[in-house]
Amino acid sequence: MLRPVHGGCWWALAAAVVTSVLWAGPAGAETTVQVDAGYAGSFVPGQEVPVRVRISADRLVRGTLEVGIGNPENGVPVAMAVEVPGGGQKEFLLTAGSGTNQSPDVVARLRQDDRVVASGQTSIKAAGDTELVGLLPGAVRGRAVPGATPLAVDVGTARFAALGEVELDHAPASLGPLSTLAADVDELSRLSPAARAGVLRWIDSGGRLLVDSARGEPVPGLPDAWQPGARGRAAAGRGEVVATDGAIAAGRWTGLVEPSGWGTVSSRFGGQSSLATSLALGAGLRTPQIGWLVGFLAVYVLAVGPLLFLAVRRAGRPELAWVAVPLVAVLFSTGSYVVGRNLREATQLVHASVLSSGPAGPMASSYLGVFSRSGETVGVGFPAGWSSGPFAELGQSAATPSVVTRTADGPSWRLPLEAGQFGMVQGTGPAAGGPDTGGLEITSVARTGGKLEGTLRNTTSFQLEEVAVLVGSEAAPMGSLGPGEQRPFSLSNIDASRNRGPSAEAQMWGGMRRPDLDGPSDFSLWEVAMRLGGVNFISPGAVVAAGWTRDYMPEVRVGSRTVKPEGRTIVLGRQPVVPAPDDRSMAAVRRDVVRDPFANRFAGPPRGGPAGGGVVRFVLPHGADTSKLVVTSPFGGAEIWQGGAWAPATCDTPGCGVVVRECPPGAPCPPQAMRGPGGAALTVPATAVRDGVIHVRVPGPVSLDGPGPVTLGRST
Repeated sequence: MLRPVHGGCWWALAAAVVTSVLWAGPAGAETTVQVDAGYAGSFVPGQEVPVRVRISADRLVRGTLEVGIGNPENGVPVAMAVEVPGGGQKEFLLTAGSGTNQSPDVVARLRQDDRVVASGQTSIKAAGDTELVGLLPGAVRGRAVPGATPLAVDVGTARFAALGEVELDHAPASLGPLSTLAADVDELSRLSPAARAGVLRWIDSGGRLLVDSARGEPVPGLPDAWQPGARGRAAAGRGEVVATDGAIAAGRWTGLVEPSGWGTVSSRFGGQSSLATSLALGAGLRTPQIGWLVGFLAVYVLAVGPLLFLAVRRAGRPELAWVAVPLVAVLFSTGSYVVGRNLREATQLVHASVLSSGPAGPMASSYLGVFSRSGETVGVGFPAGWSSGPFAELGQSAATPSVVTRTADGPSWRLPLEAGQFGMVQGTGPAAGGPDTGGLEITSVARTGGKLEGTLRNTTSFQLEEVAVLVGSEAAPMGSLGPGEQRPFSLSNIDASRNRGPSAEAQMWGGMRRPDLDGPSDFSLWEVAMRLGGVNFISPGAVVAAGWTRDYMPEVRVGSRTVKPEGRTIVLGRQPVVPAPDDRSMAAVRRDVVRDPFANRFAGPPRGGPAGGGVVRFVLPHGADTSKLVVTSPFGGAEIWQGGAWAPATCDTPGCGVVVRECPPGAPCPPQAMRGPGGAALTVPATAVRDGVIHVRVPGPVSLDGPGPVTLGRST
């Protein structure tokens, strides 16, 4: 027989019951962690990687989920607070940065009270010559995800992965490994505003959207300038929108996906200038010049040597040297401490940012430098909607965070710094101010003869300095441009596509010189912007505008405060070259490097197909005359994709236009014709032009800083 509980015992029993229900004690062996990362087990080195973690628990679990990819130097671990009900399971998605490791382990740890109570692990590998394709729900339509299929060109395969609401809600960071998305006709318009903005930003950064609409049919949710139209294909920032005309609904995937340059890192610069060094100088971490140090030591030696000896000898008190020498040492030590302290009394927080405009609003990639004079663990964070961003190869001269925590207010870093140490964090997300922030608005038209004319308008509220317009290897300095100001520009010979490396930018913005702390430009930040932009950011067929300002300041959380650090920002604008109605030049041809193992420092195996080498894709303007086309190869020979296979380019007439040595009529150009000025111009057969697209393969590098660009032109 149970006896009733009297008096205070009721309270003890109630407290025990409530505690057992509400208290999340340490998880037991029943708690499991399962990890799935990337897409189809693959990722693109340098890009952010989505990591899905499923936690199952028999009892209520509250703790911290921490995910890391590879070694800490390759990617900072990401953490978030999690809660899983007893007897249930939950899935969480985090995006974590990756570095150069080609086959990293992905480890997820569930922590409670600084103890690891459960963990899981998986491995991912670099995509290599595989294009990863994300399928929106309307593209799957309840069917099984298709298996690996050949690309439209024989340089690899396409692998597919179904996307859910959670991946789309975390775009564009969660789409980092994907080069292509496939969607139903009106699916983009059905996404939530945040998911649609993320997808648009992903396209603008170089992604390709396959939408299952008919040619000429409007695509809801797309900006007017990105509509594929009657051509069925339209440039969209650095990316592209392609109408598939019902192929997705019919399941015709073979040959539908084209190769891309996604994840290929530009080798336009050697990366010798360090953004970390530039930020450290801006934050006040400066070292005295060698001449000053030599002078300081010389004065000290004179003071404790001849001068002190003469002084005590003249005074007739040589025993004073026992007191004077330590006193001089103390005075000089105190002076050096004061000078060294003053070298570090400048700004403690400084930023360097890349600001680019797009249809979903401007995006910012900000690099924050933090200097601690006394030593502390600094808590810094970026706004909600930001992520840690892609790997930017910032060097090893700065301390990096031990972990980044995802919170409702945005990502937050804890940066442990010793006394006098400098550290740096990076983040990417929507710029403060939204669409009202503005950008650089480009209006241009290509004229016959390779001349480009246009206007550049500053729609920001910032004063821009050292503004320039660049097309391929050509550049036009434009000086300063105030808010709302518009100015015309003109460039010549843009269809010649001469190769001269980064000399134009180096001359305008200082090259490898020590950063000018008072100047508007910083060449190391331009290098970072080019690495973020990829190998096709500066290329023939696209107009790029850039200007420098100190007026833009990202919002940064430091502890409980929101601050706006000072620093430099490069503002970027980019538009495709638009041909005049009567233009017959090749200035408006889009040129994309889609395979270049020589330029991709993050790649594993060569991404050029069985024979290796680089592959260039040319997209002709709608309605362009496709007769008398020639491709110029700096290697003397090339292969052109035609009739479902790679075929050597041939010469129909002796000389083929511009040649190093004559090629026999009707035969492949011999290898000895390579490496001359201008290369060889090879005939493009009509069968090689498919929907206005031509693919060319050569046995060497094809980026702008190779031995010479692979170009498309007309025979004379």
